[in-house]
Amino acid sequence: MEKKQHGGSRPGAGRKTKYENTVVMRVPEKYRDAIKALITHLDETDHVDKNYAAEESKPVYMRSLKDKKQHIIFRTEPLKNEV
Repeated sequence: MEKKQHGGSRPGAGRKTKYENTVVMRVPEKYRDAIKALITHLDETDHVDKNYAAEESKPVYMRSLKDKKQHIIFRTEPLKNEV
């Protein structure tokens, strides 16, 4: 019997990620946009080191689990003692 070459799982198949390791995590749906904004902010400020000033994200509007209106701002700043 001949082994079929299509279908099923194959080593190395699937979508690749630009990140080293990823995890699957359940979060409240109302936090989805804030988490995506955090990841985008971290990607866009990857260059920040002791030679750059801190950078803040645009405010992200969201509601808390108790349905209170909130704006979240992410800030990336270099460590002062970084070599």
